Amino acid sequence: MRSSAIALVFLLVGCGTGTTSLPTITPAPASSSASPLPELQPRLDAIGTLLTACLPRLRGEPVDQMDNCAHLMPDVTGVLDEVEKQADKLPPSGRSALEKVRKAITDIAPCEPWFAAGGTSPDGQLDARCGKAWDELFKGYNALRNAA
Repeated sequence: MRSSAIALVFLLVGCGTGTTSLPTITPAPASSSASPLPELQPRLDAIGTLLTACLPRLRGEPVDQMDNCAHLMPDVTGVLDEVEKQADKLPPSGRSALEKVRKAITDIAPCEPWFAAGGTSPDGQLDARCGKAWDELFKGYNALRNAA
């Protein structure tokens, strides 16, 4: 089920349904060294695409009815669990990014209603806290993806 949801994200993004002004999680330029976690690259890339696809929700833009963003945090956590099992293969920057993403997941957990409301609320402190947690998740995951 999740693989078909991820495939749908690729299809939607590939068909140009996303907003081009939004940041994306993309692999770093190819280097001479091989990935320390080559078997996880497809999943890491898919979650990066899903994170990017969920950004419109935080800008109040319409989100497709087949919204995979509702399952975003469990998907991210599942990939993190797999990466963590092989963390000793990562460079120091990758292990640091893994810790930052874990912290961001913890920080964003109470923000589910905020996320569902399009990234806004009447509570300015909640907006700031959840916005920061989302930014840290996005940046940390991008760093982790590129280190792996």
